[in-house]
Amino acid sequence: MAEGLLRKLLLDQGVQKDFVVESAGTAPLAGAPATAASVGACADEGIDLRGHAARAVTKRMIDRADLILTMESIHRDRVVGIQPSAAEKCFVITGYARKGDESGIADPIGLPIEDYRETFRQIEASVTAAMPKILALLEEGTEPSRNRNA
Repeated sequence: MAEGLLRKLLLDQGVQKDFVVESAGTAPLAGAPATAASVGACADEGIDLRGHAARAVTKRMIDRADLILTMESIHRDRVVGIQPSAAEKCFVITGYARKGDESGIADPIGLPIEDYRETFRQIEASVTAAMPKILALLEEGTEPSRNRNA
């Protein structure tokens, strides 16, 4: 949900620079599609997740990223465990959006679609609050063809 939302918001902001938004889990079933509830909650907001396939985060992905946002602190800890140097660019999304707010956003896996919709709203609030920082990070690059991972 966060990947689709962030990509949509960046495009809605008119971002012209190259950027890459990827999602990966710290313990996903590789290749698993997005849950029906995720697809439904995002479809309500005009975001199509039907082609999404789960994948596990890798050291290579972490190294390439300029910014890593996790849903919960346990996910941040796992990313930093894979690549300790990621500590300076890896944040719980709520804390990146609002300094000091490390509450995170719980994964609604297995819950009804209403819970996914609520999770989407929480992600949207955090990403929207973080957007000025994300846009500033994208502007730091001076080479127009450089891929930026968010």
